[in-house]
Amino acid sequence: MTDAIWRIRIGGEVLSLEGSLQLHRELTRFLPAGAVLALSVALGACAAVTPRVGIADGATANLAEFAGQPGIRFWGDEVPADIKDEVRRKLPNMPRLAQGASVRKGRPKVEILALSGGGGDGAFGAGLLKGWSSRADRPEFEVVTGVSAGAIIAPFAFLGSDYDDELEEIWTHYRTSQIVTAQILPGLLGGSALADSQPMADLIAQYVDKKLLRRVAQEYMRGRILLIGTTNLDAQRPVVWNMGEIARSRHPHALELFRKVILASAAIPGAFPPVEIPVQVGTEQFTEMHVDGGTTREIFVSPVQAPFRAFDALYPKPPTRQLFLVTNMKVTPEQDVVKAQTIPIAARAISTLIKSQSQGQVYRIYRMAKDDGVDFNYIAVPPGFDGKANEFFDPEYQRALFNEGVRLGASGTAWMKTPPQGWRD
Repeated sequence: MTDAIWRIRIGGEVLSLEGSLQLHRELTRFLPAGAVLALSVALGACAAVTPRVGIADGATANLAEFAGQPGIRFWGDEVPADIKDEVRRKLPNMPRLAQGASVRKGRPKVEILALSGGGGDGAFGAGLLKGWSSRADRPEFEVVTGVSAGAIIAPFAFLGSDYDDELEEIWTHYRTSQIVTAQILPGLLGGSALADSQPMADLIAQYVDKKLLRRVAQEYMRGRILLIGTTNLDAQRPVVWNMGEIARSRHPHALELFRKVILASAAIPGAFPPVEIPVQVGTEQFTEMHVDGGTTREIFVSPVQAPFRAFDALYPKPPTRQLFLVTNMKVTPEQDVVKAQTIPIAARAISTLIKSQSQGQVYRIYRMAKDDGVDFNYIAVPPGFDGKANEFFDPEYQRALFNEGVRLGASGTAWMKTPPQGWRD
């Protein structure tokens, strides 16, 4: 094993300080959120790992709760037979949905915003929202969902244009060294990641404070929903967190959990440490390991797997729906010459996989929308945007991408009514 480490050091100089930072840049520059890194598997087997008390069987995992709180999360891949009964059982504190929604032809008008992952390309979605605000026709979304980079944007998007300045600051003022600290050698020798995300946790804490938590709780009690997706790595399943219920609970650890869920949703496996969330089953205490929601789903529109019309029973009358999907990355293929080296090859393969999965997920949502008469609207980073990031969080690149989002959001004409032609039958 020592020889293997030595060869890595000689071949790529990745174990020197300069080389470690370079490897970190390579990994994070080319891997959008949701990438799964297998780099430390062989080397990690050589080191002792601190044991944790996880849940070993699925039946027990189904019973796990955070501090005995019902209603704060769903398995994202559940297919309940009776949506109304499931929601009443799992969301006992949920008021009637869309109480303040506008009415169209006697029916509630429900607008849904879904924000994907994309790493530093989250600057696009943030800029899009600010440009949209300038048109004065940005909806007050009844449902907002976010994954990974989208999870960082989602609470601010949920609370409206008053938080556009915070979004701009988050996505244009910070660089990689202010977000994560590279720890390549510990990561290769059995640690949980190649970087320490404590700076990111501190940044989330700076913007997600008690005031924001109160605002989310107030909007939740008006019948609006904020959902964030993570991946339970132990269970290999998507988890959807009801952030409004967490905010409403007034639990002493509500703010801490709210922040942890956002951090977990953005925790690229292997690159950033997973987030351990304490849960209990009866009187037994466990920890779950949560990572980037994009590992299982890059974008989603509801807490469980069900058609839009299955939720009609939760409204006074069946609503009309308008759906806005924002993909914080380019989704069309991009020609490039890949270096014949391990890291660039692996990174290119994983980014290709993510792009393909994202296309499939968006197309599935489009089919659901079309089947149920939902007004579908889609946007992604345009193919013509030619900026290049030099690191994971590159302020210059992200400013340019943010400005592109502002331009498209202000135009009001950039939304596509169907996925790109190549995705369809």
